[in-house]
Parts: sequence; structure tokens; C-alpha cells
Amino acid sequence: MANQLNLQGQLWGKISTLISPALLLIGVVALSFGSIFVKWSENGLSYNATVFNRLWLAAIAFGLWQFVKGIVERLKSNEPVQQQPYTPQDVWLLLSAGICWAATLLLIAWSLTQTSVAISTILHNLAPIFTSIGAWLLFGHRFNRQFLIGGAIAIGGAITIEFEDLAIQLKPLQRIATVHVQGGIAAIVSAVFLALYLLIVEQLRTKFPPMTIQLWICGSAALAILPVLLLTGERLFPVTQSGWLSVLALAFVCQVFGHGILTYSLNKFSSVVVSLAHLLEPVFSSIFAFAIFWERLSFSNGVGFAVVLIGLYVAVSSFVTVDSTLIATDTKLRTTINS
Repeated sequence: MANQLNLQGQLWGKISTLISPALLLIGVVALSFGSIFVKWSENGLSYNATVFNRLWLAAIAFGLWQFVKGIVERLKSNEPVQQQPYTPQDVWLLLSAGICWAATLLLIAWSLTQTSVAISTILHNLAPIFTSIGAWLLFGHRFNRQFLIGGAIAIGGAITIEFEDLAIQLKPLQRIATVHVQGGIAAIVSAVFLALYLLIVEQLRTKFPPMTIQLWICGSAALAILPVLLLTGERLFPVTQSGWLSVLALAFVCQVFGHGILTYSLNKFSSVVVSLAHLLEPVFSSIFAFAIFWERLSFSNGVGFAVVLIGLYVAVSSFVTVDSTLIATDTKLRTTINS
């Protein structure tokens, strides 16, 4: 009997350590379809307006989810469902997460208009560094050597992906002046806001479910972007069927499904691990663009993809090893008690 329990515990330990990384990977894959949906259908909207539609549609979806969930729980219990009270700190954190997410999207969009895609992408991919600093300062997180090495490798791979495009743009000396400093600064600040967003959501996951958090984030982020659109006089909504299909796909696949899973993962992994997983988004986007649009993948792209994967494996496996050790210890303890 004890041996059977031990084998079952070991099997469940191996399965459980694979489920969370697999879900995180699925979430990143869903997010990577974002650029594909935008390119697939020209919606006649600016980037900011596209993001606004993505957010308010996702907010409605999360709101309906919460409404249906409340009805189901009430029917099961035949009693009114006790709602968890919101403290002023909870409201402040929920609104701050939405504002940080809106700032991330607006800054990276403006950065792309001021500097090259390669420079903007490289600087925005520095988010794991800021997330690590924030986790250390705010939460007292400590990282072992294996995780730090894996993180450095993954960030290096992300830079390698854009290295060829960056070299082409900077090769003629006279073109260096066209790489505006303010665009690079905006990309760095967007990485800081992304790090803050992940750190805040990690804190919120100790109390709230993913759907509640995303409802607040999408609603507050949409309200934060709306004044920008009104001031610039940009069109708010798509006017074609393909345009609506594009923003609907962005809302449900990328925001509801992708960010819903990533928010769930922040209860399993630290914000630092999730920010590192974000480095896979351009990897999958490039692969999908090659498969769908036959966009060229250079040698440096391929090397960068491989390096990112190796770095993430090294970093995430350090957490998985710790979890496996804890599960094995718990299994041995239960076996001893039962015997």
C-alpha cells in the first residue's frame, strides 16, 4: 500500500510540474497571434483604437463570465453568493494594473512611430530585468544562479532575434540620426510599465481570481485610452466586417484567452518567470508569419529563437526542480504517516 501511494505521488508530482509550464506556454502562443490578426485584416483603425476595441470587448466578455458564474454558484448553493469585499488598497491595485497595461500599450505604439521596430523590440524586451529588480525590492524574491543564467541567456536570445535588422539600420552612419532617442526611451519606459503590471497582478492573484482581475484591467485600461483617442480625433470603431473580425479575434484570443491564462499563471509562477515567458511571443509570431504569410526568417532569427528557448528552459527548470522536491518530500511524509 505504501509503495502504491509512493508511485502515485511521484506520478502526480511529474504531471503537476508539467501542467503549469504547459499552460503558460499556451497563453504565450495565444498572445503571439496578435500581430497576425492585425496584419490579416486591415481594419482602418490606428493602433491605439485597435487596442481600445480589444480592451472594451474583452471587458464585456469577462463581465459576462463573472455574471454567469455568479448565477451558477447561486443555483448550486440556493443562497446568495458572498462577495469578497474590496478594500481601498484592492481597488487602487486593480486600477493601477489597468493603467500600467494601458501605458505599456500606448508607449510601445508611440515608440514604433519614433524609432525602428528592431530597437523598440529589443528595448521593450528588457522587461524581465525591471521585473526582477521590482520583485527583489518589493517582495524580497531571491533567485538562484541557474535562474539568473537562464534569464540572461533568454534576454540575449531576444536581442539576437532583432540583431540583423538592427545592424542593417545602423550600418550607414548617416542613418544613425534617424533613430530617435525619444523612441528608445519610450520603449524602455514601456518595459518598466509592463514589469509594474506583472508585479501588481502577481500581488492581486493572492486574493482575486484571474477573471475578476482581467475585468478590472480591461475596463480601466479602455477608459484610460479613450481620452487619448478623443483628443487626437481618431476613429473609435471599425467600419468593415473584416475590421470587426480583427478586433474580436484580438479581444477573445489574445486578451481573454491569452492574458487570462497568463494571469492564472501568476499564481503558479513569479512575475519574473512570466515576463521571461513573454520573450517567446516574438518567436511564435515570426514562426506563424512564416507559415501564413511566408515572411523570411534569417539565420540570426533562428539562432535567437533557439537561444531564447534554451534560456527559458534553464530558468524555468530551476523552479520546476524546487517544486518537484517539495512534492516528493510531501509524498514521503504522507507515506510515512499512512504506514
